[in-house]
Amino acid sequence: MQHTYRSPRGIQYIDVAQAADALLQEGARPTIERIRLRLGRGSPNTVSPMLEQWFGGLGQRLGGAGTTSSDSAVPEAVMQAAQALWVAASSAAEADAAQAWAARKTQQDATAQELENARVQLHARELALHERAQAMETALALSTQQLRESNERTKAQQDTLVQREQELRDLRSAAQRSSERLAALQQQLEQVQAQARDERSTIETRHVANERRWLEEVDRARQEARKSALLAQEEAKKNALLQIQADMAGAAAATALQTTRSAHAEQLQAVRQELASAQGQAAQAQVLLSDLQAQTALARPAPPPARPVRAMGGVGRAPLRRKLARPRP
Repeated sequence: MQHTYRSPRGIQYIDVAQAADALLQEGARPTIERIRLRLGRGSPNTVSPMLEQWFGGLGQRLGGAGTTSSDSAVPEAVMQAAQALWVAASSAAEADAAQAWAARKTQQDATAQELENARVQLHARELALHERAQAMETALALSTQQLRESNERTKAQQDTLVQREQELRDLRSAAQRSSERLAALQQQLEQVQAQARDERSTIETRHVANERRWLEEVDRARQEARKSALLAQEEAKKNALLQIQADMAGAAAATALQTTRSAHAEQLQAVRQELASAQGQAAQAQVLLSDLQAQTALARPAPPPARPVRAMGGVGRAPLRRKLARPRP
């Protein structure tokens, strides 16, 4: 039983068989290449098994399934020619098949070598790609770590920047408050300076008035002290004159003279005490005047040269006047 061979590429056994029959009728030996040229398609690997199947059924078709009866319709010469053709066709088919198999084997070996080379190259490429992938993964991990660290540094810098901006705002607020405080202090300073100028002017005016008054007092005390000294000299002269008169008047007037001398001596002693007291008060006035000048010098920006102070002889004018106004005996 013959099995119809169907090619997965579309060529069927009937196509190969019809092409082989046509070649055989034309007196040409059916071969793989001639059938392919006849059909215009098909590969040797596809045509070869179909052609062998055709040769396998050719004897049965020509010899009537191997029957050699005498009443056969096919002459003996035709049968011999068919058998010879069959043998030749079979040999040619086997040679074509062997050649096709060798070509196919060579092609398969070349293809296998190419596949092996491709496999080696693919393996090398896979290794290279694997290494590149590992390097890229390592670089990616490093880049990720660097990016994370950069983000952390950026965040820290942003936090620091925000803190610096807040500190800058605080410093500006503090500077604004300091400026306002400075302006207020400047205004207070101007007020204090104005008050100080007014007080200095008042102190200078008062100092000038006090200095003038104290100088007048000192001059007056000096004049009174000079008068007291003159009176004391006059009293001394009077005492000397009285002493002379007493010596001339005799013993009777000695007692009165002694009394008068004692009174004048007491009066002279009182005058001397008043003069010493006046000199002490003048010294105290000089000290007070020096203190007043020192205070005025502190209040003045540029104090003027100190005026020369003349020596004071005494200040207590009222007690001295009372002593001088006493009637002489």
